[in-house]
Amino acid sequence: MCCIFRILLIAIVVLAVRTAYPQSHTLTFKVVDAEKIPIGNATVKINRLEQSADSSGAIIAILPSGRHHIAVSSVGYFPFSRSILLNNDTSLLVVLQPRESLLQNVTISASRNIMRNQMSTHILDMAQIQKLPVVLGEVDPLKIVTLLPGIKGSGESSAGMYVRGGGPDQNLVLLDGITVYNPNHLLGFFSVFNGDAVKNVEVIKGGMPAEYGGRLSSVISVTTREGNKDSLKVSGGIGLISSRLSLEGPIVKKKLTFIISARRTYIDQLARLVVPGKIGQNAYYFYDFNGRADYRVNRKNTLSFTFYSGRDDFKFQDDYSEFLGREFNALWGNTIFGLTWKLQLNNRWKQELSVVRNNFNLSSRIFYSTSSFVLSSGLTDYQVKNDWVYTPHRWIRWKTGVQYTLHSFRPGAGNSTVGIQDFKSQINDQHAREAAAYISTDINVTPRLNLVAGFRYSYFNQVGPTERVLYGANGAPTGETESFKKGESIARYQYPEPRISVLYKTSNASSIKMSYTRTTQYLHLATTSAATFPSDLWVPVSRLIRPGRAEQVAAGFFKGFGKGRYEISMEAYYKTMTNQLEFKPGAQLLLNQNIEGEMVFGSGKAYGIEFFLQKKKGKLNGWIGYTLSRTTRTFPGMNDGKPFPYRYDRTHDMSLVLNYRFNRHWEASTVFVYGTGNALTMPTGRFAYDMGYDPRNMVPILTNVNQYDRINDYRMPPYHRLDLAFTFTPRPRTTKRYKSSWVFSLYNVYNRYNPYFIYLYADEDEGVIQGKQVYLFPITPGITWNFKF
Repeated sequence: MCCIFRILLIAIVVLAVRTAYPQSHTLTFKVVDAEKIPIGNATVKINRLEQSADSSGAIIAILPSGRHHIAVSSVGYFPFSRSILLNNDTSLLVVLQPRESLLQNVTISASRNIMRNQMSTHILDMAQIQKLPVVLGEVDPLKIVTLLPGIKGSGESSAGMYVRGGGPDQNLVLLDGITVYNPNHLLGFFSVFNGDAVKNVEVIKGGMPAEYGGRLSSVISVTTREGNKDSLKVSGGIGLISSRLSLEGPIVKKKLTFIISARRTYIDQLARLVVPGKIGQNAYYFYDFNGRADYRVNRKNTLSFTFYSGRDDFKFQDDYSEFLGREFNALWGNTIFGLTWKLQLNNRWKQELSVVRNNFNLSSRIFYSTSSFVLSSGLTDYQVKNDWVYTPHRWIRWKTGVQYTLHSFRPGAGNSTVGIQDFKSQINDQHAREAAAYISTDINVTPRLNLVAGFRYSYFNQVGPTERVLYGANGAPTGETESFKKGESIARYQYPEPRISVLYKTSNASSIKMSYTRTTQYLHLATTSAATFPSDLWVPVSRLIRPGRAEQVAAGFFKGFGKGRYEISMEAYYKTMTNQLEFKPGAQLLLNQNIEGEMVFGSGKAYGIEFFLQKKKGKLNGWIGYTLSRTTRTFPGMNDGKPFPYRYDRTHDMSLVLNYRFNRHWEASTVFVYGTGNALTMPTGRFAYDMGYDPRNMVPILTNVNQYDRINDYRMPPYHRLDLAFTFTPRPRTTKRYKSSWVFSLYNVYNRYNPYFIYLYADEDEGVIQGKQVYLFPITPGITWNFKF
């Protein structure tokens, strides 16, 4: 912490002494496309200094008088360059023209990262993601993220992500800056993000900026698109299992715009048409709805409103006898609101104020004969945050802000009926306040050396009204409870979180980067499964549950060559984690008032090397990523206190993504992935335990008991898969408003049986025990028709 204060003090001193510059003027950029829609994160190069526009396409540069060369580029657009003579404050509108095809070449826009002091960051543009082959043709931004080095998927077609040794709850997933707690549909097979509404996805694996906190591993920031400012537009797509439709345009031309996108699956309806006798009343579907409105009040003020609502609906019925039946129904989903005010005070100051609300709900109903059971749970957040950016000179920028969140957790409420008797169970709600303040500075110490230093201070307070269970010295509940009034403090934590990143430009096309990050997490995901289930509960830290903490150092080399056609990077990282949470075997999470007593705590360690090679231009383009890594966990009460491989420790992880353009009409994309099999615990033996005697059948009652040795000492078979997709654009150069394309895909081309999980099967006749693999997707075709007019 002292080191950070020294750096900030040096920055102030340097600012005071660097006064011998010629007269400076402010150059204000606004980067938009041909339809005047802002292009966020566009790369702007002024002379030799490269930086990125913000999400609204804006950038401010303070330059000395004289002539300057400007170059602007963004994935999917033709580059722009010109030379200007700057004698006074100037505003410049840069219009980038889109390339010809409806869906552009597959590219991760990593070029800005070579000369940008932000480690372990990738920005993916949605226009390219839509062409990659995916299961059943359903485009999913989060699945494409798992093709990046250092990021691992949790299994076959699962949206769970494990970034540099962290768990799925250690990723901060944001939609327009709003936290999304459950970003999955269909138990993790798809994410909640509709590709038509998404503009881009930014992934930060290391060197986390000071404005982000609350998670240990990564930031995955999804930005939605602004609506068209000039005319009404309609776009969408029809696939095998879902359809989507978007409508956008101006409400007040050049001032107020909107975009709404809707998506729904209909696999349940198709199944009822094809096999009505087998499906019956069973059904599953999900839908989501995105909305955004942007209002340009005047030249300095803008307002943005974001809305999201999505639901999953699962229903299962089983008439297991002529008179009796069973029925299970589960509904879960997110609802998000957010309002943001952006103010450009002057050429040096700008601020952003956001007020948001997000809510996650789960409701389950089980009916069995004359009995019924109803369960509900969820959580709600109210948040306000304010960020300020001050740019006093072209070589220094300051950023500061505050954040405050009010959490309300609903661990569960249950209702059951057996015959004519009713039983109720209510788990006490929990409440907490979370706050943070930060300050950071971005300094060009020399033309080749850049320093970004930040300091974040976080605070968490669990408060009443609630009741907490009291535990004895042995960790077992005593049967007594302690009550707290509204607002009364239960547990309080506060931690400093310093961050620092250094960039050194070894040449005009290469750089070396180093970073150190300390992060703290105050919320934990209560789950005992490898899959992502809606019944997983978020629980706050308390007197017994300590905050998770992590420290990560990383260093890397980045280089562009071949006249900008190729980029290569190599990063190494080392990460330590404390207060990592696991649950005892057989732990009961739902409707458990003593959930704290089901937890054990330990530490973790992760380290590795990541390689990334990208070809950006030409008919053939794409990337290859490879990660060599190791991830372990250590718990005093598990594995004799010795380190064991984490569930998703993967020594080797590789992904290959290629795109080839045959002509104006046809393009092909391919994805190949390979990874070391997941670690799991398998029994080393089994014996039969005598439970008694059945006098009716005159046989003993036996049960099988498995014996275990070490945790996660077995590896599943390696995971590998090849996918293909072909995109056909009937009229690529049409000047008409209507455009369309067809995407034909094959998932798992060579029909690899990748195990989803393994279970044991005892053949009593043969007297042997065998392991059985369950896999989900054989070779699977997909077809999607995309349109726009």
